[in-house]
Order: sequence, then C-alpha cells, then structure tokens
Amino acid sequence: MNSEHPPEITNTPDENSEEQIVPLAKESIEVTKQQYVKSQFHVERKTESKQVPINESLMSQYAEIKRVPIGEYINSPPEVREENGVKIIPIFEEHIEIIKKIYLKEEIRIESHHVINEFTSEETVRYQTISEKRIFTDE
Repeated sequence: MNSEHPPEITNTPDENSEEQIVPLAKESIEVTKQQYVKSQFHVERKTESKQVPINESLMSQYAEIKRVPIGEYINSPPEVREENGVKIIPIFEEHIEIIKKIYLKEEIRIESHHVINEFTSEETVRYQTISEKRIFTDE
C-alpha cells in the first residue's frame, strides 16, 4: 500500500443502503532541522617570547696550510699520504740535467732601519712687521 496515494474505493454503496463510507484521515510526518546557538567560543592567538639559556659546546675546525720546502732529488714522484693526521700533498717538478748546475754560494741581505733623533738648534730668522697709526689734523 502506497502512502502517497489514497486507496481507491471500489465498492460504492447504493443510495438506499444503510452503509455509510467514512473516509479515513491521512497522517504524515514532517521532519525539519533548526540550528540553535547554545554557546560561542572566542579564540585569541597571542605570540609570546621567552629567553631560554643555551649552554652547548660548539666545535669548529679550520685548516692550516704550511709550505715546507724540501729541495732534494728523488727517483719517483711520491703519492699523496697522511701522517699523524696531516695530509701531505707532494709538489714536484721535473728538471733536465745537462752538465751545468746552479749552486747557491751566498746571499746578500739588505735591511732597512729607521732611527728617530731629536734635533735642537738656534737659528736667526728675519721677519717684517707693519704698524699703522691714524693721525688727525686740525684743519
């Protein structure tokens, strides 16, 4: 039985019949929604700052480069190596030996020094001056 359509009446009574047909009432339910505000929230965002002490050990590393003159002839070029935590990179050059070699006999070193001496003296200095004087006459 469909609740949307009323039932059809197929049995119609005679006018002389004492039967009486009473129409039935149709009930329906209507559901609605409604919102009610029961409470509200106020949200405030605030940024604050705070000093926090930091106590840490910081490690830094630096490299120190030293050039160490060697000045000797070797048979084959050495490889890069590490000794006691120090990386050693050899720098070499090839020399052609004929017969003549350069021998460093000596060096002449010239040093420059500055000396400050106090000087006092008496000298005669000449100079000229001008003086002015106004003279009034009785004319």
